[in-house]
Amino acid sequence: MRSQKVPLKEEIIDKSIQLFVRKGYNATRVEDITDATNVSKAAFYLHFTSKGELLETIIDRYESLFTDQIVDTVLNSEGDFLSKMKYSHKWATDFAYHNRDLCVGFMTLSAEMAGSGTAIEARIKAIHARYRNFMKAILELGKKEGRIKDNLDIEVVAHVLNALHDGALIEWYTSYNEIDGAELAVAYREIFLSGILK
Repeated sequence: MRSQKVPLKEEIIDKSIQLFVRKGYNATRVEDITDATNVSKAAFYLHFTSKGELLETIIDRYESLFTDQIVDTVLNSEGDFLSKMKYSHKWATDFAYHNRDLCVGFMTLSAEMAGSGTAIEARIKAIHARYRNFMKAILELGKKEGRIKDNLDIEVVAHVLNALHDGALIEWYTSYNEIDGAELAVAYREIFLSGILK
């Protein structure tokens, strides 16, 4: 029986993310979603006109809760390069800790949609680019302050940082019971910073 504490629309979103991570978006049918939430197809279609609209809702949620918030919060914070970099890392790891399925779901969808040529792929790529540009802005501050090695291309470093972020999240997700997430996050931050700081 469905929990009465969580609104049905939220439960559909949450269960769908879990299914998309396990089975993939394309392999998940509306029937799988309705079975997981123990509701009828009619109840599903009261909230979403299609599985595609549900997908867009999940992408919107990730962008508004993660990308919009971290960009606004960190770029408007006081401090130098190092304090902004550490703050962005703490903000991102705290968010991932409290929104694990959403973060892994977004990465799973990113991988599945890569190369599809669809509008949703373009939307996901734009979100990734926006996060990368946010990281570039912080890294450029570090370059301006003379903290980053001169031979490093900031554009490439932003890509590497994004890859490390995504890889650390996947490692934490797949090794959840074997590794302390906080220790992993600290090691990832220290390894990254030691590689770029003068």
